[in-house]
Amino acid sequence: MKNIAVHSDPIDAHSRLAELGLTEDLLPQPVLRGLAEARSRTDNHPPMYRGLTPWGEATCAWRESLSPLGWVRSDEENLPFTINRDGTLAIIVATGDHNTGNKAISPCTKSAKGPQTIKAVEENERQASLFPMKIEIVDVEKLCEVSGRETWMLLFYRDLETRQVQCELSRPININEEGQVADWAERIILGPSPFDTDTLKVPTDAPQTPNIDVNVKLRTA
Repeated sequence: MKNIAVHSDPIDAHSRLAELGLTEDLLPQPVLRGLAEARSRTDNHPPMYRGLTPWGEATCAWRESLSPLGWVRSDEENLPFTINRDGTLAIIVATGDHNTGNKAISPCTKSAKGPQTIKAVEENERQASLFPMKIEIVDVEKLCEVSGRETWMLLFYRDLETRQVQCELSRPININEEGQVADWAERIILGPSPFDTDTLKVPTDAPQTPNIDVNVKLRTA
């Protein structure tokens, strides 16, 4: 996509996160906790459960870290959002591909997404279209006064070769033909965080972030 705003310089990333009410130290810690929790899973656990542990625990830790700042959880159609005090900004945790954290190449989410995620991404795209003459950096509160809530993704990728976790907070605006989030209006890239792979056993063939959006229809008499 044209005019992607990429914040990779530490000072620039710090400034942009501050505008969103966040700090860079908040972002990698939930992911590292998820990976640490995965170490306690054994071969006796179901493979899918072991694969989903990093994502599930990261989501839990993310919510716990933001709760003192006034953020709240919302499981809309089983999609776990964390929403700021004003209701203008929502964040979901997702596993990204190997390009996560690479300022030169845009990443994709590891798995395809369901209808609730697609709905959020489409709303982001609609918001971006309201500002066609600007590069895609906007004031969240002013934009949401016009068009509603923005959704961002905390993407993470564990690199087993470098023993590092790559993280970024990015604003999605497009889903590809495979159902993955593939285009971004804005990316805030953090520096890599090390982890110990010797004791980390997470199956690579299990779903990394589940497609758990559910549409519920009332049954008529």
